[in-house]
Amino acid sequence: MRTKDETQEQSLEELVTTAYPALLAIEKELEGLVTFSVVDIASHKASFGNKWQLTKLPALVLYKDPPKENPYTGKLYRDAMRIDSAMLENPKKLKRTLKQAIPMEFVQELKGDETTFLNFEKLVQQKVDDEETLVLLISKQKHASPMYRALAAEFNDQGLSFVFLNKEEKGTEEIMKMLVVEELPVMMIMKSMMEYEVLKAQNLKTYNELKGFVEPFATHKRSGGFAGEKKNKGGKKNSKYIKFFTAKEFDDLVMQPDVVWIIEFMDLEREMAKTEDEWKKALTELHRKAGVVAMGAVSCEKEAELCERHGGPGVRIFPLGLTHDKKLKRDGVLAQTFTTIDEAKETSIATIPDLTVTIASSSDLNAFISHARENHALPVLLFTTKKTTPPMIKALLLSVPTQKLMLAVIRDADEDLRERFLVKSPASTSLVCLVPTQVSLDDSTSAPFGVVAYEKKRMGSYTYPNIMQFLLQVLAQYPHPQDAKPKSNDVDLSSLDEVAAQLLVPYMTKKNINDICGGHKICAIGFFEDHLDTLRDPESRLTKWWTTFVHVAARSKENHEPFQFMWVNGKCHKNFAKAFGIGLFQMPTLAVYSPSKQRFATNVGVFDEENASAFLKSVLSGSISTAPIGDVPELDEECSFDEIHDVAEGAGGITEDDTDLDEMLNEILFDEKQQRDELEKELKSELKQPLKRKKKKYKTKKKKHKTKTKMSKKKTERRDEL
Repeated sequence: MRTKDETQEQSLEELVTTAYPALLAIEKELEGLVTFSVVDIASHKASFGNKWQLTKLPALVLYKDPPKENPYTGKLYRDAMRIDSAMLENPKKLKRTLKQAIPMEFVQELKGDETTFLNFEKLVQQKVDDEETLVLLISKQKHASPMYRALAAEFNDQGLSFVFLNKEEKGTEEIMKMLVVEELPVMMIMKSMMEYEVLKAQNLKTYNELKGFVEPFATHKRSGGFAGEKKNKGGKKNSKYIKFFTAKEFDDLVMQPDVVWIIEFMDLEREMAKTEDEWKKALTELHRKAGVVAMGAVSCEKEAELCERHGGPGVRIFPLGLTHDKKLKRDGVLAQTFTTIDEAKETSIATIPDLTVTIASSSDLNAFISHARENHALPVLLFTTKKTTPPMIKALLLSVPTQKLMLAVIRDADEDLRERFLVKSPASTSLVCLVPTQVSLDDSTSAPFGVVAYEKKRMGSYTYPNIMQFLLQVLAQYPHPQDAKPKSNDVDLSSLDEVAAQLLVPYMTKKNINDICGGHKICAIGFFEDHLDTLRDPESRLTKWWTTFVHVAARSKENHEPFQFMWVNGKCHKNFAKAFGIGLFQMPTLAVYSPSKQRFATNVGVFDEENASAFLKSVLSGSISTAPIGDVPELDEECSFDEIHDVAEGAGGITEDDTDLDEMLNEILFDEKQQRDELEKELKSELKQPLKRKKKKYKTKKKKHKTKTKMSKKKTERRDEL
């Protein structure tokens, strides 16, 4: 055992490789494919822990996707994926997981008719027309190797297009004959069918050999876009900010009464001339000012009937209205047609329904607070000098339909009233929430509420995202009064029959996703592995996971949290799960997703009632931050039992050698079972010595850790919002 001084003399890398010696061998074997880094987050544990959603240390964080652009800030970011730190003790499984994580989307694998010589020749010519050089790998393997996928990712958007061809495909033999290929594997750089260079099998052993072969042909110039964006023949990127609706999507989404829509019906000329920047700018401005105004488009070329139904090309507004009992309704379409999105913005914002109450006197204010308490609603007060109610304030009440809120606007309040509600004199605008408190029977002057004020210096300027986050944080930390009922920490689940449970946590499909997880809903999605029919077996693991999730949902509803619960087969819908950073090894798990704000957070750790409920509360309070999410893939058609089995094989079958897929799947399943059954005992035994070595270190940090724990219980600072 090392002394304290000897331990301090070691570098961070030495400490890690001492604890996990197999990492050195893995790093060497995966050189070029994976970049390893060791980070000491001791001094920034809270910020990094929240950002990466870490529950304990040591932790493994994987960055596998290309950079994306935040549509609101314009800054680049990369999504982090947490993987089980227990894999540090299982090098074989860790290596396999890292290989599987290497992106596949930068390699085009030719299948079926694509492998005929005629179609392959057309593909090569298309790349020539697009001024791209085709990189071709022909192999006996069924899929592109991790090394080839890593190469494609590194040289993405540098004038190279990576293609993979399996020897067993029906047209491969003819292609090999025409290209005079006699030995496999082989890699080729093709500028045309007649002009190409060959890298033979003996030079395909290391990543550096492959990189050295293709690098001279790379342009080393970025096109101005980001990795993963594709261009059409006109050189224009596919839209990231413009959502085009089909007729069905239009009826399902736009006509639902949840947000104000600005829809541009585009003719072919306008469709070709549209720019991302103008839409991005408009979206950002609308989100900051209003929050409940959305934008979309309809192609009059592709959706002629829909375009004709609403008057042909032009920009139109689909506003919201109110029923006699103050419920939202779709209020048709405004008669006015606008030429541009910019012209329509102010009018669309002005159509946001106003459910606020104007306070003109102290008696009005007292009546408002009493009325809110009688209706078990949370009173919110806006102090302002403006003559009209800001649109972001009107939008607040429409953004949390599952919560009972009442908002009053007080204009030009006198000094005594401002002081009563802790409003600082110089401030022209102030937002406060009146949270419930215990009234003292001995003190006749005690108030039945406390005041929580929006702090502009700490939380930022008054924008819709900022005040929305503030409101969600207040709702999570200070639940407003509910209808009278027995106080108990336990939720009675005995009356929750199977039908009620399925209504509480429905199964999400391609058909119902817009109904149960659309608009301004905040979705709590359970990601499980097994087929839906497995629920018929009361002893199946899916039944146990789903039952746990039902209990979590019931408790959440009891606490009046604003979540809509559902679950999905993550193994069948693997691309959908991948968008949330969830792979086969992360299930069962839970993610929170806001489709209107395009943000999400994924739970990390054991899937049980306590952990899942704590995760939901942490997201609401802001102690777990959310991240922007890119394009969320549509759900696929449902899988059969056999197809789900094939998904598992596909996840484990992309390796660099020719290992049989069935054997690898069995190995994965065996590892999983062994881990579930013996992990706790195994880790306790194997980590016994390292824990002893670090015992003194832990003791020295004990006091510091307690201080951090106390600090974490304070109100959190400004967070990103759902």
